[in-house]
Amino acid sequence: MHPIELTLKCLPNSQDGVLNVNDNDLNLNMTNSNTKNHVFKLAATLASSHLFEDYMIYEKDGECWFGGGIERSVTLYADRLESSYNGQSSVVEVADKTLFELLNTELSSWEGAWQANGWACFELAYALNDPSVLNDDEQAGKVPLLFLSQPKAIVSLGQQSPEIQTQDETLKQKINELLNTPKEFNASANGVSIPDSEEYKQWVNSSLTEIEKGTLEKVILSRKLKLDFSPDFVATWLRGRTENTPARSFSLNLGGWQASGFSPELVMSVDKNRIVTTEPLAGTRRRDGILAEDLSRFNELYRDPKETHEHAISVYLATNELKAVCNEPSIVVRQFMERKERGSVQHLASTVCGELKDELNPWDAFASLFPSVTASGIPKKPAFKEIRRNEVESRGLYAGAILRISHDGTFDAALVLRSLLGHKGKSWLQAGAGIVSHSTPERELTETTEKLSSVAPWVMKQMA
Repeated sequence: MHPIELTLKCLPNSQDGVLNVNDNDLNLNMTNSNTKNHVFKLAATLASSHLFEDYMIYEKDGECWFGGGIERSVTLYADRLESSYNGQSSVVEVADKTLFELLNTELSSWEGAWQANGWACFELAYALNDPSVLNDDEQAGKVPLLFLSQPKAIVSLGQQSPEIQTQDETLKQKINELLNTPKEFNASANGVSIPDSEEYKQWVNSSLTEIEKGTLEKVILSRKLKLDFSPDFVATWLRGRTENTPARSFSLNLGGWQASGFSPELVMSVDKNRIVTTEPLAGTRRRDGILAEDLSRFNELYRDPKETHEHAISVYLATNELKAVCNEPSIVVRQFMERKERGSVQHLASTVCGELKDELNPWDAFASLFPSVTASGIPKKPAFKEIRRNEVESRGLYAGAILRISHDGTFDAALVLRSLLGHKGKSWLQAGAGIVSHSTPERELTETTEKLSSVAPWVMKQMA
C-alpha cells in the first residue's frame, strides 16, 4: 500500500461564518456543575423509575433528552426490515433496495413531528459494505443490526423547566411526580480492575504482519473486560458522567441492549441546514487532571510520528467519505489535531464538515461514514476482515452508534466507546487501539487500559 498524500482544506478555529456547525465542546460550562448534576439526577430518576421498560437518556453539554416507552419501532436485519405500530407488525424483505433505502421509505411514512432514538451495531457495517464478513447468525437474519423507536414520552431537561411531550395525560402526571421527587443515588462505585492481556498483544503482532504485507494501513482491535456481577447501568451513567467530559453521553435499555457510556466523538451529525459533521479522534495519551503533566504528555503525543500519522490518515479518510455525499467545495476541516480531554485520556481531535448534496438524505451520509474510521480501520473493508479474524466475538453495540433523529432531517449519531454494555444477561467493558506500522503491542495494550479507565472505576453494582 502506497503512502497517503494529504491535501486538506483547514479553517482556523477562530474563523466564523463559513459553515453553521456546532462545536461540541464550546458549551461544556454553559451551566454550573450543581445545575448540570441536578439535570443528570432528573434523567436518572426517570430511567430508574420502572415507569418505562424501554428508555434512553441522550446528553450533550449538560442537557438531557429522555425518551420513554415505545410508540412504534423499526428493526433492521441483514435480510429484512421489521416495523411495529399499534399492535401491527410488517416485514419487508431486501430485494432491489438497500437496507437504508428500506429504512428511509419506512420513516418517510411516519406522520407528524416525530422524534426517534435507537442504536446501530458495528456489524451493520458488514451488512452494508461486505456481507461475507457477517457470521452465520447475522447472515441468516437472526441478529438485529439497527433498532429505532418513537418514544411514548419525551422529556427535555436543561436550563429551563422540564418539557414533557406525550399524548397520555396520566403518563404526563406520573412523569411530573417523578421530576418533583428526584431519587437519591449511591455515590460510591464498585469499580472494575483491568488486567493485562497477552492475547491482545498477539493480535497486535498478527495485524502488524498484515500491515507490513500491505493488506491494510490501520486497524482498530479491541478487547473485552467481562463483569462477574450485575451492574446498575443508570447509576453507572450518573456516577461516571461527573468524571468524564464526553462529546455525548447516554444510558439506555432499548431493543434488547443495555448501555451506559461517555462517547468521545460523533460518528456524524446533520443539522437543520443539512451540514454534515464528523469528528475523528485518533492519538491518545493518559490524562490525570494535573494540567502541567497532562500538557507535557499531550506535547509528546503531538510530536509522536506514529500518532500524528494515525490521526492524519483518519482525517483524510473522513474527508473522502464526506466527498461521496457532500458538495465538495463545502467540505472543510474546521479543527485539526486539537487537544480534547475525554475522562482519563486526551486525544488529537479534528472536525470535518460539509453540506449534504440536495438529492441525498441523512441516511446516505450515515452509510458513508459508519462505522467511524477511528473504530474500524483503513481501508475499511480489509479492516473488517482483520477485526473478525482476531476478535473472538461480534462487537455488537461496541463501536456502533447511539442514534437520535427527527422528522426535520436532524440526525445525531454518537460513537459507542467508553461504555458499559449489556446483552442477553452478560455485561462487559470494551476498548480498542489503532494499529499502524509503527505500533508496538505493549503501547497498544496500554492504550486500551487507559481508555477502559474512563469507565472501569465508576461501575456501580446492581443493588438487590
